[in-house]
This record gives sequence, C-alpha cells and structure tokens, in this order.
Amino acid sequence: MTTVLLKQDGMGQKWLQSAGENLPPWLKSISGPFLLAIAYYLGAQAAFAVGTLSDRIFAPFWPPNIILFCTLLFVPKRQWWLYIAATFPAHLAAEAAVSMPVAQSLVAFGTNCLVAILSAIGVRRFLRKPPWFGTLRNAAIYMLITTAISPAISAFGGAFVQVLGDGKMSAYWTSWGNWYISNALGSVTLGPIFMIWFSPRPNSPRHMSTRKTEGIILALSLIGTCTIAFHAGKATVTSGFLPALLYLPLPFILWAAIRFGERGASGAILAVTVVSVWESLRASTVFISNNPSTSVLALQIFLLGIAIPVFFLGTAIDELRRAGEATRRLTGALLHAQDEERRRIARELHDSTGQNLVMANLVAGQIGNLAPSSCEPIIAELKEILHVASNEIRTLSYLLHPPVLEGGGLSMALQSYLEGFSKRTGIHVDMELSPNPGSMHSDVELVLFRVIQEALTNIWRHSGSKTARIRFMRQIPSNRPQISLSIEDSGIGISDDIRKSTMSRSNNGQKTPSGLGLIGMRERLHQIGGQLEIYSETGKTVILAIVPLNQKNHREA
Repeated sequence: MTTVLLKQDGMGQKWLQSAGENLPPWLKSISGPFLLAIAYYLGAQAAFAVGTLSDRIFAPFWPPNIILFCTLLFVPKRQWWLYIAATFPAHLAAEAAVSMPVAQSLVAFGTNCLVAILSAIGVRRFLRKPPWFGTLRNAAIYMLITTAISPAISAFGGAFVQVLGDGKMSAYWTSWGNWYISNALGSVTLGPIFMIWFSPRPNSPRHMSTRKTEGIILALSLIGTCTIAFHAGKATVTSGFLPALLYLPLPFILWAAIRFGERGASGAILAVTVVSVWESLRASTVFISNNPSTSVLALQIFLLGIAIPVFFLGTAIDELRRAGEATRRLTGALLHAQDEERRRIARELHDSTGQNLVMANLVAGQIGNLAPSSCEPIIAELKEILHVASNEIRTLSYLLHPPVLEGGGLSMALQSYLEGFSKRTGIHVDMELSPNPGSMHSDVELVLFRVIQEALTNIWRHSGSKTARIRFMRQIPSNRPQISLSIEDSGIGISDDIRKSTMSRSNNGQKTPSGLGLIGMRERLHQIGGQLEIYSETGKTVILAIVPLNQKNHREA
C-alpha cells in the first residue's frame, strides 16, 4: 500500500515510495497496481493471522477493503479500473487459501470493490484532499461515509456470501449485519491509520526523540494491558471482574489520544483491535456465547464503541492545537507588524518631523535678526518651544525604536535607554549584565528590549517604586544555555486577578486590564520560545523572562 505511486487529481501532488522511484520506465506503469495486489493479498493474510472464522466465511475486520479504498483516494479516477483489476487475482488467491467457493468469492470481491469505491467517492467529494481530518467536522463526515453509508449499502450484496454458503435465506439480515459491522470496524480501525500516517507530515515537533520514546513506552503498555484484559477468559467473567479488566487499557488509550492527537488515537484503536481479536479468536473470550459468531459480533460492537469516541477525541485535540498554533502565528504576525510600524514611525519622526523642527528653529533665529528688539522675548519663547518639541520628538522616536539596538546591540541600547528613563521618571535603575551573554538573534534582542521597556513603564505608572533592578544573565542548566532576564521593583505589587489573567492563555472574554503590557510581554517571549513568570507581593515584584539560546535564537552570521 505504502509503496504505490499515488497522485491527486488536479492537485499537483505525487505520492512516491522509495521502492518504486528507481524502477525502469516500462515497469513504472504497472508497479502501482502490482504493488497494490501484493498489499491486498498480504492484508487478507494478516486478517487470517489475527483471527477469522474462515469456515463461516466471516472475519471481524477485513484490511484488503481499506487498502483498496485508500489507494483509490489518491490515484486518478481514470486508473481505478486498472487497480481494481489488479486486486482480482490477489483476492482469488487469498480466498482460495481458505477454500471459499468461486461463486461466493466473486460476490465477495464485487462487494469489497463496491464499499471501497463508494467510500473513495464520498471522501474525495466531501473531504477533497489531505489532511483528511484535523477537524471534528471532517472526522464526522469520514465516519458517516465509511462506517455508515458505504458499508451499509455494500452489505446488501455481501450478505449473499454467507447465504450462498449455507443456502438459508432466513439468515440474510444476520449476514447483512455481519458484513456491515466487519467493514465498519475496518474503516474505524485501519482507515485513519493509512490516511493519517501515510499522508505528508507537518514539521517535526520539538524533542522528537523524547516523543518517540514516549510512543514506544505507550505502545508496549497498551499492548500489555490489552493482552491481560482479553486473555482473562471465562474465569474472569464468572468471578465478576470483567468490567474492571475491560477498563484496564482505557488510561493508555486516553494517553495516546491526548498526547498524540488523531495519530495516537488511531494507533491505539488499531492496537486494541488487533490484540482483542487475536485473543478472542484463539482463547476463551470475555464475550461468551454458545454461538462463536455472536461472540465476535459482541466484540465488534465493543470495539466500535471505543474506537469512534476515541478517534473524535484525538481529532478534537488536534483541532484545538491547530487553533492555538494559528492564534500564535497571528499574534506573532501582529507583533511583527507592530514593530515594523514603530520602526517606520520612528524613522519618519527623526528624518522628517525632527528635521522640520530644526529648520523651524533656524528660521526663528533669522526672524529674530530681522525683527525689532521688542519682538525678542516672543522669538526666544518660540525657539524654546521648538527646542522642547524637538527633544520630545527625538525621545519619542527613540522609544518607538532605538536605532542603537541594531547597530550597537542590546547592552548599548539598554544603557542609553535607562539613562533617559531615569532622567524622565526619577526612578533609579540598577543593571547587572552577564559578562558573556553570548550572541543573540536580532529578534531576541528586540523582544528582550521590549520586555524591559514595558516592565519599567509599568513600574513608573503603577508600582510607585522609586528603584528598579535589572539582572541579565546567561545560564547553562542541564547543558541547555538560556538567557535569564529579571526586572525587580519594591512597589505595591501586582494583584492576583491581573497576574492570573496574564498567565492564562485567554481571559475568557474579559477585558484585558488597561495600562499593563504583561500579555504582550508573554506573547512576545512565546514567539521566540521563551516564557514569562511573575512573582509579586507588597514590597517586591519580580518579572522573570527565560529565553533558550537554541540555534534559532543565536545571531545569524
């Protein structure tokens, strides 16, 4: 399945497997259908290996149908007949291994193709292209098409497979139910696996090695607990411990869904399905009935009851994460636009408005030379006003975007800013800089400067403190270098309500407290992988910003 050459109609996407990339041209045209036939046959053998009531022409779930369905999703419709034809000999070979009569085998193949075609048409029509899931709406559409409509329609023909075997038309609806739930269970357990895991993946998350280790531990734990739960047998049922054991895998299933989203949910569902079917058809089952077919039907209903809500849970978690990422990207774009606009306004104030004020001051001097002596006080007052305005424009331009930050770096920009801040506000600021802070990216320097700027503005406006202390240190905890920036004051402190609303991801619709830039500070730090912590009580408030010095945050050469 995964080695098939796949294309999306009109999407310009090619799905190539390394096994088929280097084939000669004359073989590439048949490699896709040929590899599909192999995957179809292996899928049938996997179903037989996991467990099937082959003497009753019944399998708890049937992977070949899902393999064919997922292939049809990606290949052009004009080539569907070629891929379907390639699976025909694979189907006959697989069914011949369990001695299925030819008539029944043909009916089975026809209905297998029907459920795959109906599912592929529906998914391509309503979900269109990868990523197939990611939202609850898409997951619901997939479930409706592949677990309700398509298997229900195809089951009207599939039921005749068993009817042809025993000749009892009275068992038609029972056969219909068996055929329907077998394909529905396959769509829930195997369909998402192929569609999610074999689709293009987004950028690898941070600490991928840690996530892989966690995934391996989770998989082994889930398989172990499922084996214990479904290997208990009749003794557990009669002793009354069946409900407790069936709940045993649940924490690991939720762990997979919460930590890994729809990928983890689909993987957990498959693991539970394979282990439970394996144990139930090879040992005494927890679903006991005099009729083995009824026991398996009970197992299928149990698995569907677990699989559908767990998959929706994983999808909902992924949707929430994507919404959070989109919000963070939008926040980053807004902050970047804000900085660019500040830079533009600062440049205009300095280059245009500031220069105009200087020229106005010169013109006022020339007017003073030409005007009578009685006008000198007025001219002097005008020049003083222009001088004050020029200084204010210069200060405002610097506050909007200090030019020395780009040329001299963060240390020089801070020294210049703090000197002016103390003169304007009367607040004495002590600054302690690390002797070797290391090189930082310009974006990191700008964020740290804005954090200091906003924190000192809050101290001036709200705290009532006459002193402030800044510590800027480079630390290496656990061999991971980071910048630690703390701004401390001895004012009235920050209220718990403001601090809680600042540190939470949202304000639950409440208005952000005016005059405080703590929300913006946190978001700026988040954009560069940093975090903000606040410790406050009456007489002492510390704002701590921690930024990891990873490769991205080091200064580019």
